Amino acid sequence: MSAGSPGPQAPVALRRLDTADAGFEAGFARLRHWSAEADEAIEARVAAILADVQRRGDAAVLEYTARFDGLQAASMRELELTPTDLDAALDAITPAQRRALEDAAARVRAYHLRQLEAVGRGFSYRDRDGSLLGQKVTPLDRVGIYVPGGKAAYPSSVLMNAIPAQVAGVREIVMVVPTPVRGAGGPGDPGGAHGEKNSLVLAAARIAGVSRVFTIGGAQAVAALAYGTATVPAVDKITGPGNAYVASAKRRVFGQVGIDMIAGPSEILVLADGTTPAEWVAMDLFSQAEHDELAQSILLSPDRAYVDAVQREIDRLLPGMPRRDVIRASLEGRGALIVTRSMGEACEISNRVAPEHLEVSAREPRRWEPLLRHAGAIFLGGYASESLGDYCAGPNHVLPTSGTARFSSPLGVYDFQKRSSLIEVSAAGAQVLGPVAAELAYGEGLQAHARAAELRLDDALRAPAAAPADPASFSVRPVDRDNADAVMALKVAAEQRGLVAPPERSLAQVAYEPRGRALALLDGDTVVGMLLLYDSRQDDEKPANQLYVWRLLVDEGRQRRGYGRLAMRWVVDEARRLGYAAVGLSHVDRPDAAGGFYEKLGFAYTGEVDDGERKMVLQLPDPEAA
Repeated sequence: MSAGSPGPQAPVALRRLDTADAGFEAGFARLRHWSAEADEAIEARVAAILADVQRRGDAAVLEYTARFDGLQAASMRELELTPTDLDAALDAITPAQRRALEDAAARVRAYHLRQLEAVGRGFSYRDRDGSLLGQKVTPLDRVGIYVPGGKAAYPSSVLMNAIPAQVAGVREIVMVVPTPVRGAGGPGDPGGAHGEKNSLVLAAARIAGVSRVFTIGGAQAVAALAYGTATVPAVDKITGPGNAYVASAKRRVFGQVGIDMIAGPSEILVLADGTTPAEWVAMDLFSQAEHDELAQSILLSPDRAYVDAVQREIDRLLPGMPRRDVIRASLEGRGALIVTRSMGEACEISNRVAPEHLEVSAREPRRWEPLLRHAGAIFLGGYASESLGDYCAGPNHVLPTSGTARFSSPLGVYDFQKRSSLIEVSAAGAQVLGPVAAELAYGEGLQAHARAAELRLDDALRAPAAAPADPASFSVRPVDRDNADAVMALKVAAEQRGLVAPPERSLAQVAYEPRGRALALLDGDTVVGMLLLYDSRQDDEKPANQLYVWRLLVDEGRQRRGYGRLAMRWVVDEARRLGYAAVGLSHVDRPDAAGGFYEKLGFAYTGEVDDGERKMVLQLPDPEAA
């Protein structure tokens, strides 16, 4: 055994659970428990830092950077990196590193471009009354991304945060990354006066299209991004991982700015049917356990012998891992190997956990994927290791943790966009929507809301699309061979489609009804509409002393000029001439029907509904009584 190798190590005391055991639920509850309560001391310090930066701006940021990072600077300008600095970092990394960064960035960008097309576009449409409704999608103006710095090199976090923002169309991406001075500092320190910069992180910023980079970190950097200083511009949203101070600061500035999420410890859950080499699964469990002692790694499998094999591989592989102490603490503190009755049961248990990373390490992963409802990312098949998703597969590695995958999603293009509703109401639409809005507003006791809707109703009625019809030139004639073609050419207005039948159907119906009359509405010699009347006195089932308005159609190009009102006046006069006691009609039971129009003419609802249509009647005075 070499001098630097670890000595014999005890087996990892991983929690073992079996869903068939009576005590499974209690053990599973203990496994899932994790307190996300913030440390009161941290919260108090963060609150003080945020308030100080908000009050003193750059001076406070410089002071905290010197205190916590050991980095002295006379002004914030000294803490901002230039494009030349980023280019130099790109040149400083090895060709292999540059290729890896560029390949990963290309895949991440390609995935998020597809995401943009799928969920990042607006839409609009016009409804029946001509109103335009839609959704406008616009990118945020400026976002800030937080990247851990110093010896903690996370270039992948730069790519995963900056690229979707760039794809979304964000105009300015501001990155903050601490560059703490290690040791005593001074000329002998490798980082020099500028602290310990990581070339991979800065090269990733250059490749990802970051606009500005400030070498600041901690709660003071979050405060600078949220509130803005004389040098650091205020952003609209802050994303990216950080320590407890950063998480607390993000939580506190939420509302002033948007944030991506408050991330908890890393998690992986593996569903295994026993067909993947146990060594692979053991290493996948390590891949999250090595993050920190609070990370959680869980294996679910219906194959007891396979679970035992994974335990043996964990014990065999752990001594060779550089971060073995952290891995052991994580596995023994929050890890578990769980034997289930079936793969289906394993899927259901996984849904209860809602893990950050979920590997379906099975021969037929697509068989089980439909059963999985809650997970940040789902890796299908034995070859899909979680680590590929962390770096270069393409989907984002910023994922919901601590069970929040039940209601949250991975970071994506949509996180760097906002949506605005589009509402353009036509004059006809105001008449459709106004009564509905007014009725509801009066019900809520909001009279101004109701009146605002009603005023536009009146405006719509007083503002015809063209010159009003001249009663002197208006006439009604039977449909005959001289005007039939013109009647057939009439068009139903867009807002009335579904309420009024087209003329060809109307004429076909009246042709088989001897009690019906088809009439053309004319302005001079021009056919502008059509009217169908029905003699209710001759009805076989329910005779009534009514002249019934079977259908009224005004051409779409002649709307809101008064032809409908003139036609109904003619009908009333005709009913009087023929000795009817009333004029009747009915309309489809819909809010956008013409009931309001007929009420203005004196018609009233009878309370009857026949074949889905509400009946209305206008009682005529008895001539003899007069």
